[in-house]
Amino acid sequence: MPETPEAATGATIRIGTWSAGVVRGGQDEVDACQDAVQWAGPNIGTEDGYEMRTVVIVGHDYCGFDLFATLRVGTRVTIGTPRGTWSYTVYAHYVTPGRGAPAAGLYWGDLTLQSCVGPDTGFSYLVRD
Repeated sequence: MPETPEAATGATIRIGTWSAGVVRGGQDEVDACQDAVQWAGPNIGTEDGYEMRTVVIVGHDYCGFDLFATLRVGTRVTIGTPRGTWSYTVYAHYVTPGRGAPAAGLYWGDLTLQSCVGPDTGFSYLVRD
């Protein structure tokens, strides 16, 4: 049975002292530059990278989401929703040539964060603690 998408409000991603709201959506929400956008995956907190059930959160670099692209290994990230708060740790990152490059096969782990970085697209890969 498919999962019901979370409400578009009430989720917050935190990286150190930086934070932003998280909404589910597509390119229109990304282009609005208001929040980080859950682009794909199951409800936050129900992901399972071993089963390829990866939560993917994206945002444009020029909207303040450039830090998603190349987080250092070991960086802790938390996401709070009305259902709870989950903590993740970065275990790798990858940069592929081209802005807005096709991401097929580039979503890994429990959580993938994606943003452009310079002329390229970067991905940070996280596992839930």
